[in-house]
Amino acid sequence: MRNVGHRPPCSASKILIFTAKMAVETVKLALTQLTSMVPGAGFEGILRPTTSNDTGRYERTGFAEPVNMQISSGLFIRSRVPEPTYLPLHWSAYIHPEGQLYFCREGPSLRVVTEAYLYRPETLDKATRWIKRIEDLIAEKEFPASHHLELFIKLEDEDCAYYLIDHVTHAASWLETIDTDDLGLPPVVSLSQLNILCEELYWIHLEHFPMHGGISSDTLNSLICVFTHAICDQMTSRVSTFPYTKQECEGFVSLLRNSRDHLSDGNIVCTVARLWGLICRNRYLTQYGQEHSRLSRDQAVLWDPETKNPWVSTVASRISFTTSDRYLAQLDDVFVDHLVYLEQWKSMVTGCLRDWRRASLGAFLALMLHILLLALTPSLSLAVASASLFGASLLGSTLLIHRYTSLQGIDAGQAMDYLEAIQSPTFKFQFVALMFALPHTLNLWGYLVLLANCIFMLAVRFGTGFAAGISLVALLAFLAFQWTTSETFNLSLTRIHDKFRAKFSRNQDTSYASVV
Repeated sequence: MRNVGHRPPCSASKILIFTAKMAVETVKLALTQLTSMVPGAGFEGILRPTTSNDTGRYERTGFAEPVNMQISSGLFIRSRVPEPTYLPLHWSAYIHPEGQLYFCREGPSLRVVTEAYLYRPETLDKATRWIKRIEDLIAEKEFPASHHLELFIKLEDEDCAYYLIDHVTHAASWLETIDTDDLGLPPVVSLSQLNILCEELYWIHLEHFPMHGGISSDTLNSLICVFTHAICDQMTSRVSTFPYTKQECEGFVSLLRNSRDHLSDGNIVCTVARLWGLICRNRYLTQYGQEHSRLSRDQAVLWDPETKNPWVSTVASRISFTTSDRYLAQLDDVFVDHLVYLEQWKSMVTGCLRDWRRASLGAFLALMLHILLLALTPSLSLAVASASLFGASLLGSTLLIHRYTSLQGIDAGQAMDYLEAIQSPTFKFQFVALMFALPHTLNLWGYLVLLANCIFMLAVRFGTGFAAGISLVALLAFLAFQWTTSETFNLSLTRIHDKFRAKFSRNQDTSYASVV
């Protein structure tokens, strides 16, 4: 520094500089304290509405780091229990039955709950400022606040998400007008259906924060009545719209009846709230209380612009010997209005797996028959063709069994997502049904080729006339079987019988009139 023309300041200059620095630091400290006292000042945060479905409760990630600790003498003896970590006045900590820690503030006009970790001073300070800011907005908008109102806040870096729930109306609400799409809620057909959605959000909130309150006996009794009716509905109807089986409903009723003496226990509150939330979700899906409500599981009530492709259906039906029609009807039945009931899904998949196992067994036995047939047949090409068809059937059924065995145990939501993924917007489930029918279809085609090969063997060994006669007998037997086991045959017989009776009765009336 010696080669630089710089003169060090004198002692008086040092004092002035030090005094100026102290003044700046004092001003900064005063501004910091003022900012912490004024709501909304000093931080650029956005207050956004959210729902109890979108709190990220089960998406949060974090890692604990266990360490070795010293246990002092008599640490947890009653008279020496450690003092709890400090929380401000009116704040309390609670633990959800699943283990999640949350905090609740009992205020004079507004109760507040949050899952933010308020044991950290900076988090507590941020939460306090956001709560004050929301309370000021409530006062500014003249929002009807009461001790029945509860505020949830979620701190997001510098921002804050919130919603309000009312314990009297059992509904969620917000301070501003907002579209359901912005909240991630599905579309509705009426205000009453929107109320069902908001009630579902209320019960989800109560399920997540059950430890600082209770429920009324009327709430519990109404839920018992809902499940009791569901038991009757499941016992007397094959197309009930209730999402649980008779056995499951009986278990719920028994559980709820045993809870009547513990209505203030958070575990019971969580249980009742979860079940009420599921009931509200089902009521939304079934258009409960709407002009066009779903009264049976197989009843479609939502408009769906279906794309008609009759030629695809006709071709698929013909080449699969109508086998694909059966699977198509099952897929359409299990996915009415894009809803999936778990029992129907399991029943369909179980039936399909049984069909594919039978088809694979039939294909395997037919392939074993070809070991003998290859030595006797004069037409090697027909034998190879039929063996190829049976081999393809065995391979197709094996692949389908492998694919759908794991899907047999998925829940209704996963089944719905899967069917949404495989459904074509143009052809719906037509090609999926054809794939389901492939093992049985290939077996039938294999048997036809095998039959043709057997007729060819008879023609070679016993003459063309004998083979033609056997073919004619087989064809007549097939047509007779198809006719007698079809609806057309029975309807034809009924019409013939009715015409004969009508003609006979008319002849009798004519004869009687001539005698008279």
